[in-house]
Amino acid sequence: MATQSKQKKLKGGRQKLKLFRANEPLKSVLMWGINHSLTTLQHMKPRAVLLKDDFKAYLKIKVKGHLFNKENMPSRFKFKEYCPLAFQNLRERFNVDTNDYWESFTRYQPLWDSVSSKSGSKLLVTYNRHYVLKMISSEEVEQMHHFIESYHEFLLYIDIRFSTFD
Repeated sequence: MATQSKQKKLKGGRQKLKLFRANEPLKSVLMWGINHSLTTLQHMKPRAVLLKDDFKAYLKIKVKGHLFNKENMPSRFKFKEYCPLAFQNLRERFNVDTNDYWESFTRYQPLWDSVSSKSGSKLLVTYNRHYVLKMISSEEVEQMHHFIESYHEFLLYIDIRFSTFD
């Protein structure tokens, strides 16, 4: 008699993605957006000198179409980071550890700060209170684009000037 062996059928499955859970959809999208932004910037080679366009550029991602469904993340939101290369350059120059930065925003949900900014905008603070994130209006975005390049130069000047005292 021939013996029949049972073969297990293997099902292909989707890769498990880290879900950023927060009690508010906005915070979940923020955590996901920062994770996506830092992952994208890791694959880009850092530039020695920033170009003028780097101060006008932005990274905009819609949640819809990024392997997330409505059960996991709200698809009506988008994440927009302004001048990602300029801010990455500042984080590198001021020795902000990328993993610490990533962990601060994505390990636990950020908290609303009880104090709002002078402009009345809401502030989010990371769980470890290392970083503050300000929600800005479209008018403030326009103002930021007018001064961000000169402000970046000023910060680099200050960094160079004070690093000579070490």
